Amino acid sequence: MKSLRRRLVLGLALATCLLWAVVGWWRVGVLQGELEAMLDERLVASARMVASIVHQFQPAPVPAPSPDEAALQQQLHSVIARDGVACEVSLVRSEVEVLPIARTGDAPAHSTLGAPGFGTITKGGKTWRTYVLQDGELRVATSDRLDLRAQLARSAMRSLMLTFAVALAGVWLLVWLLVTRCLRPLAQLQHELRQRQPQATEPVRAGQDVRELAPLVASLNALLARARSAIEHERRWTADAAHELRTPLTAIKTQVQVAQMALATPGRDAIAHEALGAALQGIAHMHGTLEQLLQLARVEGAATPEGAHATPAAAIAQALERAVQQSRQRAQHERGSAPAVDVRCQPPAHDAAWQRGHIAVPAALLASAIGDLLDNALRHHAGDGPVECTLALLPGAGGDAPGCAEITLRDHGPGLTEEECVLATQRFWRKGATSSTGSGLGLTIARRIAESGGGTLQLAPTHPGLIARLRWPLQPAG
Repeated sequence: MKSLRRRLVLGLALATCLLWAVVGWWRVGVLQGELEAMLDERLVASARMVASIVHQFQPAPVPAPSPDEAALQQQLHSVIARDGVACEVSLVRSEVEVLPIARTGDAPAHSTLGAPGFGTITKGGKTWRTYVLQDGELRVATSDRLDLRAQLARSAMRSLMLTFAVALAGVWLLVWLLVTRCLRPLAQLQHELRQRQPQATEPVRAGQDVRELAPLVASLNALLARARSAIEHERRWTADAAHELRTPLTAIKTQVQVAQMALATPGRDAIAHEALGAALQGIAHMHGTLEQLLQLARVEGAATPEGAHATPAAAIAQALERAVQQSRQRAQHERGSAPAVDVRCQPPAHDAAWQRGHIAVPAALLASAIGDLLDNALRHHAGDGPVECTLALLPGAGGDAPGCAEITLRDHGPGLTEEECVLATQRFWRKGATSSTGSGLGLTIARRIAESGGGTLQLAPTHPGLIARLRWPLQPAG
């Protein structure tokens, strides 16, 4: 299993090592240059100090070494040799004659013969870094062994690397501690989720105050809210379905018992047949209710019903005619007669927006929504006039907007008030539910189908009757 903490620590450690390696390489070069310059400055300072000491013991040039040569030699050993710098002092008599007057024991011989300034000589198999100072006839040469300089540089590098290593180990430890502390909100979120009960849908609190975790927690809470809404929807659906189906089941049971008692009594066959007919009607009503419940569950349970198949605008008229035919057949079968339906299609056949547009609702669901509204209109229609059904194309707000497709149905029944129009699209709501033969699901299914394609269902009272408007925005092809 991959560890986020291990990845963070290793990534930061590698980045730190790379950065420190670059800085260390740069610092080593700088330190070597500074060390060489410091040692060269020491050679220069030592040469000048020896020159001043010689002038104290020998104020003026003499043709031969002065009697104070022993004291000068002792002074050179006490001042110069203790600092690890080799030194040789000579007098220049002519261009070819150089007379040494003092030298430390480890100083290379004839080192003053070189030109003034810095140089490199090899004596006795060892390489020396020399500096020659000429002050009149006095010439002073100070020297350092290059191998001792290299040893000093290696010692300084070891000290530097050791310091870097200890500091790097401390940085790694701090990185581990800081990463562990920074990942603590994740651990708290994990602990809270682990302690939750399976049925708990309350919002998660851990991590809401962390900027990086807040979007994740918000998405998780949104998911929990949708799950809570789905659970509540299923509970309401189950409770409503159980309540709605209890009445026809009770009626069927009663009618069957009446039929059984009538069949047990001679001469009461007509009552038995009537009771069985009523039971059959109750079964048909319950079957229709179950079909509508299943259809409502499919529509509400899908984000885009029927796989997001669209219906071309030109095919809406066909779906409307099919829905009218099926609704009139159902009304004829249930009540023995069906009111006439006046269907009018207003969109012009040559309209470009109408020919190229489509609505985001499958044709089957479109016919189902129109059929549910027609069933409701035919059930409550009164008078000799027909039920009016109109398909129209509404223009868009702008000149290039595709507009909307609108289906309007009007019956001449008792109608609804404005308050009842708001309640009518709720599940199982019926006006005068005790006497109504419907299930109270048709308008709910029609509204949900309309909303699934970005449309609306509007109910408005009129006199007489009720007006229902299904409206979907037209979308351009492709």
